Amino acid sequence: MGGSGDDGFEDSPQRGFAAGEPLAAYESLQRLVLTSYGYRCALTGESFAAATGLLHPRLDVVAIRPRIHGGPLTIANYLPMVGELVEAFEHGTILVEDDYRIVVPNADLLDPAHRIRLRSALHVPAEHLFRPGAAYLAYHRRFVLGR
Repeated sequence: MGGSGDDGFEDSPQRGFAAGEPLAAYESLQRLVLTSYGYRCALTGESFAAATGLLHPRLDVVAIRPRIHGGPLTIANYLPMVGELVEAFEHGTILVEDDYRIVVPNADLLDPAHRIRLRSALHVPAEHLFRPGAAYLAYHRRFVLGR
């Protein structure tokens, strides 16, 4: 994730996290999301080894309703996913229904290699409290389709 900020660092911030928020809150949330999902991508179900550092080399933790749009810092508003699917999710190429079914409204916009990796429904945690919130999923569907 290269960046070219004037701060002298070449790393860009983790997706979904707004500047100025306490880093400890994001670190805790990210770790909780990854642990709750068993280090598996919610979209593909692919399983990965736990990372020793804060950032996982293959899994991003992505806001369903972004913080800049009023999304809360709660586990029900975040999904772990492989990095190559993040942009498709953020731009509405991949949507999730309230019953966790994965929908690709225009399959031509998604790389066929990525399309075949998708599950028919999200991999979700066993604990209902940690599952994606219907309100956040509905917001995501409305927001990305309304652009």
